Amino acid sequence: MARTAVLAPILAPWGEDLPWGISASVVLHMMLAATLALMPVPKHPKRLQEDPVSVEILTPEQLQALGNAKPAPVAPAAPVPSVATAPAREAPPSSAAAPPAMIRPTEMLSAKTLADPRSRQARADLATFTSGERMVQLCNLEAMDQIRKWRADFQPERVVPYAMAEEKISGTSVIANGAAFRSRRNWYALKFTCELARDGESVIGFAFLVGDPVPKKKWDELGLPAMH
Repeated sequence: MARTAVLAPILAPWGEDLPWGISASVVLHMMLAATLALMPVPKHPKRLQEDPVSVEILTPEQLQALGNAKPAPVAPAAPVPSVATAPAREAPPSSAAAPPAMIRPTEMLSAKTLADPRSRQARADLATFTSGERMVQLCNLEAMDQIRKWRADFQPERVVPYAMAEEKISGTSVIANGAAFRSRRNWYALKFTCELARDGESVIGFAFLVGDPVPKKKWDELGLPAMH
């Protein structure tokens, strides 16, 4: 599936208008022009070095000599006194730390964002995408809206759903276990599951989990562009 640029949000944080002189159309096209084509190149596994094996060829005479040689008698071992030992105690089962639970908002936000008059160009562009691409873009938009609402110190402006692992589309579900989002000039790991309506035109269920910041030294390897 050909990669398309990930839609950036068309709206400023709720209650604020975009600055004069920058139209939603220009902002959207700038985002769509930045195609993420640099994917990490898989590294070839190192070839294991085999240890050299020493092989000795024996003559028939040497083989016969080995066959006629008798092993030296072995003295019987002294009996070991039996000692009663206490039954070993079973180690208690280790309690592994449970993974953090995903956040499951009850209100979906992307439909409201797209219904705003300032998102007219975004709606038009979404109509040009294939069904699968459109579903992923809607889920990306839902992710940005939900993260922004969850924590005000995050201002998501871009989502790459395939940064560390390929996203999976199954029916009307999109699962991105290796996504990343950019906020305030930094990239953060992201995991989300997204459920769309039967027609694939709106998000009806969403869950997400924000991870640690992605180290800058890995941005190029993962195809995560820096903001200039």
